[in-house]
Amino acid sequence: LIVESLLGLRLEGGKLYFAPVLPADWPGFSLDYRHHDTSYRIELRQGEPGTANTVLLDGVLQEDGCIPLVDDGVEHSVGVDIPRGAP
Repeated sequence: LIVESLLGLRLEGGKLYFAPVLPADWPGFSLDYRHHDTSYRIELRQGEPGTANTVLLDGVLQEDGCIPLVDDGVEHSVGVDIPRGAP
């Protein structure tokens, strides 16, 4: 419940979506998410209000704001930047 409501991670249709509702004084969080034999190292950062939401998977911008989950046994890096106070 905490993962979905506070951290804003939602799994739907083989994709991981982000909609965090963090306290304004949190700089962000990091966590390891496992999908079968594949690890995703997620770093979420809160920036200044008005900045754009961005989601990067292994350094590649994800235009739809979510990451496709694959079971390739490789560790992946996910970077999520959201404006402070964003829903």
